[in-house]
Formats: sequence, C-alpha cells, structure tokens
Amino acid sequence: MQAFQEAFVDPANLAGHISYVLLIVSMMMRTMHWLRVIAISAGLFSAGYYASIGDPISFFWESVFTLVNAIQLLILFIENRRGKFSAEEQMFIDKVLKGVERIHVRRLMKLGAWTEVGENFKLIEEDTEPPNLIYIVKGTARVERRGELVGHAGPGDFLGEMSYLSGKNASATVISETPMRYLAFDRVALKKHLAKNIEIRHALEAGFNQNLVEKLIKTSADLQSHTARTVQSEAETIEEIARIVETEPSARKKRSRKATTKKARSRAKSAATSTKKPSHASD
Repeated sequence: MQAFQEAFVDPANLAGHISYVLLIVSMMMRTMHWLRVIAISAGLFSAGYYASIGDPISFFWESVFTLVNAIQLLILFIENRRGKFSAEEQMFIDKVLKGVERIHVRRLMKLGAWTEVGENFKLIEEDTEPPNLIYIVKGTARVERRGELVGHAGPGDFLGEMSYLSGKNASATVISETPMRYLAFDRVALKKHLAKNIEIRHALEAGFNQNLVEKLIKTSADLQSHTARTVQSEAETIEEIARIVETEPSARKKRSRKATTKKARSRAKSAATSTKKPSHASD
C-alpha cells in the first residue's frame, strides 16, 4: 500500500495521471468535437508518459489512438464546413438543434421533406396515426377535438409530436387555416435514425418539451382572451337590456299621452262639426 502511494504521488507519473483524467473527461462530453479534442490531448500526454518510462509498445498504441482521433476531428471539421443551410433550415436548427454538430444536423435534414399546402388542408386526423412529424415554418393551423376548436399552431410549432413520443393515435385534428409550408419527417425513418444517433434524439426531444410548454402558454392565453371577450359581450348585453328596461316605461307613457291627445283632438273636432250643421225650421 505504501509503495502504491509513493508511486501515485511521484512527479514522474504526473503525465500518466493527466492522460487518464483527460480520457475520462472526454467521455463526458456531449458534442463529438470536444470529445475528439480532449481525447487527442489525453493521447498526447499518455504517449509522452510511456516514452518517458521506456515502454515502446504502449507508446505505439497511444500514438495510433491519438492519430485516429486527429483524423476523425479533421473529417468532422470538413463536414461542418461543407455547404450552408437555407434560412428555413437555419430556423429549425436554431429552434430545435442548437449546439448539435452540423454533420449530425445535415444527416437529419436529409430525412425531412419540405411541403406546401393550401387552406383547409387536413394535416392530422383525430384517432389516427399521423404518418409524419411536422415542423411549421410558415402559416397557421387550427386544432380541433371532437369538432370543437381547442387551439392554434403556427411557425415554430411541432405537429404530431405527442403521438410520435407515445406511439398512440393523434388526440386532435389539425387543419390549415392559411397556406402553409412545413418540414415533414417520416415517422418510421426518423425513429430508425434517432435510434442510432442519441445526441440528435436528445436534442429533438428537448425541442418537443420546449414547444409543448409554449403551446400550453399560448392555449392558456387564448382561453383567457376568449373568456374576457365573452364576459365583456355578456356585460354589454346586460347593459343594453337594462337601458331598454329603463326607457320602456317612459316610452309607454309618451305613447299613452300621444294617444290621449289624439283622442281629445278627435272629440273636439267632432263637437265642432256638430255645432256647424244648419237647423231646419218647421213650416
């Protein structure tokens, strides 16, 4: 035990300690870029350590390990520099895949199909399995459940994500209100791809969760706005009824006075006519 402690704190073994610490840290990285960079650093320290203690076999394999990671990092750099994303693709990336390596993003984007539809197009039907996962970039849609409006969806919203995650049928029908443009992912192909790409899957699921919160906030605001409008309309109706009730008695009195005046004038006219008739003297 004492010999182990002496060897552990020996300054000559410091490079070996650093190499293993860096190797452990590299395994904790969430992006491939930093994993490769730290793994290369670990390989360099380790190769230097084995060279210092005269172990050519370990030095050779550590050098191979470092070289392989350096080549992979170069490939990653080239892939990330290749081509540019369109404004619509960048909107999706910034919203959902921010921080993910471009090489992984590009592979996911190849699975998507840009689609345009007109008004009143049924995107998802209630109680059926949606064939696609949809991300809206332009236009709006209404969400209905059992024929009743329950919400709206617009740019930046996913459609069919809950069905995708749960594996169940859609709980609502979604119909376009305006011409729409969206990115559609085939569910089967997407699941196969995400099963092999954990980093993309985690980013996409985080995007689902964030969008779900945004939808709940939007729906709550819509309900509050609808309730406020309903209350205001009812208040205005009550005020109108009260105004009618208040004015009705005076209106009846006014009509009664007009009728009485009319009758009085009619009687006076009749009396005046009677007095003007000539009287016949008897022979």
